[in-house]
Amino acid sequence: MATTSVLYVQRRDAKTLKSRLEKESLLDKRFRMIPSASDATVVLENSTHHHNDGESDLPTEGSAVDAIASGKCIAVPVKDECIGRFETYIKEYSNTDTSGHGSWKTYAIASGRQLCPFSTSALGNQNHARTSRLVQQTCEGTRTEKSKRNYQTAAKTTNLTNIQCVVVETLVDYFTENTKQSDNTVNQEELASFQAMLETAVSSLSIKACPKKLEVMGDDRTLVVPSTAFLLQEKEPMNEFHQLLINISSQIHNSPDKTDHPTIYKIQENLWKNLASLYQSPRVVRRGDIDPESGVRESGHRILWPLPVSITSASNTSSQCTNHGYIPQSTGPDSSGWIIVTEHKINQSFDLTRVMFSRGNVTEKKRFGLLVQPDEYVLDMYAGIGYYTLPALIHGRARHVTACEWNPNAVFALRHNLKANRVDGRATVLEGDCRLTLRALMANIIDGNHHYFDRISLGLLPSSEGGWPIAIECLNRDKGGWLHVHGNVATTERQQWAHWLCRSLTCISKKNDYSIGWHAVCVHVEKVKSFAPKVDHYVADVFVGPLKSPLLSGKGVEDVNTTGVLHSGVFTATPLDVSAPSCALDTEGVIHQKWMM
Repeated sequence: MATTSVLYVQRRDAKTLKSRLEKESLLDKRFRMIPSASDATVVLENSTHHHNDGESDLPTEGSAVDAIASGKCIAVPVKDECIGRFETYIKEYSNTDTSGHGSWKTYAIASGRQLCPFSTSALGNQNHARTSRLVQQTCEGTRTEKSKRNYQTAAKTTNLTNIQCVVVETLVDYFTENTKQSDNTVNQEELASFQAMLETAVSSLSIKACPKKLEVMGDDRTLVVPSTAFLLQEKEPMNEFHQLLINISSQIHNSPDKTDHPTIYKIQENLWKNLASLYQSPRVVRRGDIDPESGVRESGHRILWPLPVSITSASNTSSQCTNHGYIPQSTGPDSSGWIIVTEHKINQSFDLTRVMFSRGNVTEKKRFGLLVQPDEYVLDMYAGIGYYTLPALIHGRARHVTACEWNPNAVFALRHNLKANRVDGRATVLEGDCRLTLRALMANIIDGNHHYFDRISLGLLPSSEGGWPIAIECLNRDKGGWLHVHGNVATTERQQWAHWLCRSLTCISKKNDYSIGWHAVCVHVEKVKSFAPKVDHYVADVFVGPLKSPLLSGKGVEDVNTTGVLHSGVFTATPLDVSAPSCALDTEGVIHQKWMM
C-alpha cells in the first residue's frame, strides 16, 4: 500500500465515477479503490456533488468529512491532473452552477489523500520492493521531480543545502500568500529583500535544528525527521527554529499579536509537505527515542504528515500532532503506521509507531541466515518482527524455527511476516517471556523428538545475560549447539567480554547433570554497528557443548580441550578468574545503562 491522491464518492456512485475517469485517462490504475479510511486527509469538499439530488446514502446531518472518516465512502485513486481539474472546478463554480452537471466532477464529494492497495498489475513483478518504489515515485508525479530539480538548482546558486532551500521556499510561500496587494500581486522588491534575509537566517540555523540531510525508511521512502529538527518548543526557552518562525510571522503581519500558534503550526505543516515532495515520500515521521530500560522497547516514532481527518478537525490536537506527531488508533496492514522494509529479498512489515526497527543490523541478519544449516532446529529467543527468524528460514532453510517474543505489537507483525514470506509452516511463535514459555515448551517435548535446538539467537540489547541459563538448557543434549550472543560492549573490552562470556556460559552449563563436561568456545566476534561513543554492538558466535562434537569440525578448534576464544586464528584459553566487563549484570541481576553514557 501507499499514500496517493484520491477522489471520495458515495458507494452507489463509485462505478460510475470510475468509468468516467477511465474514459478521460484520469484514473490511476496502479491502485485499487478502497473504502475511505478514518485517518484519511480530506483536502477539498465539493458542495455541488449530485448527492444533493435527494438520493444520497450519506448521513442527513454532518459533513462529507464525517462520512469519509466513518468509512461510508469509496476512495478512487486518481492522477494529479485529475486533482488539479477538480480544484479548478470547485474554485470557479458556485454551489448553484450546473455547467458541470453529469460530468465526473459532480460525482466526487471531496478530494484528498489516503493509503490505497496496489493493483494486481502493479504487484505482478516478483521483485515487490522494486515495483513498490517505482509505483510510489510515479505516484508523486512530474511535479515532484521538477520540485526536486528546482531545490537542487537553488542550492547550487545560493550555497544552501536542499533542505535549507525547502525551508526558505516554505517561508517565501507564506510571505507571498499574506502580502498580496489589491491586484493580487506581490511587491517584488519586498519579496527579494525578504528572501535574502531568509537565506541568511536559515543558513545560520544549527544542524540540530535544520539537518543537512534526512533519512528515508522503507520501500515507500517514508521520511524520518530527527527528534529535534524543525521542532516548535512550547516551553521556555524558545529554540532557534521556533524563534525564527515567530520573527517571520511578526514581520509579515507587522504585529506581535499575529504570532499565534495556528499561524506557525500551519507553516510547519507546509514544511512537512514540501520536504515530502523533495524526498518523494508519502509520509513524514518524527524519530522518537527508545527507552533502554523498557522491556518491550517500543518505537518512539510519530507520524507528522499527513494527519487524519479526526485530528485536523480539532485545532488544538492538530497543532500538537503537526509538531510532535501522532500514533494511529489502529494497527495492521491497513493502518497509516504500517511500513514494509525489504532487505536481502525478505519483506519485513510492521507498525513504525509501535515497533522498533534497526537498519544497522542488515548485514548481521544476512550473516546469521548464512550460518544456519538446512536441517537445523533454530531458536530465536528475542524474535521481534522476525529480524533473525526470517533469514534463518529463508536464507538458511532451517528445518524449523521457534520464535519467542513478548511485545504484542511485534508478535502481530511477526505472524504477519511469516505468512507473507510463506514460511509460517516451518515456524512456531511463543508469545510471552521466553524464560517461561521455553520451560513449558521443553516440558512438553517428547524425548527423542529432536533433542532441543542446534542454534540459538540471543539478539537482545543491551544484554541478553538474563536468558543465558534457559538458552543452555534448550541446546541439543547430545551435540551441544551454537549461541549467537548480542551485547553492547565497551570497545576496549571486546576480548575481555568474549572471555568472560565463555567462562560464564561454561559455569552455567556445569549446573546441569547432562552438561557437566561441556565447555564454551568463542570462534568469532562480529561488530554489528557502533552504538554510542566508545560502545559497539557485538555478536559472539559461541559453541557450548562437548568439545568432541561434530559441530566444531572445520572451525579451527578441533584440538582444544578447554574453554577459550579463537581470535585471528589463535586460540587462547580463558582464565578462571577473568574479570567481568562493564556491561555485566550487577549482583542483583540488573543491567544499568549509565556505563554507556
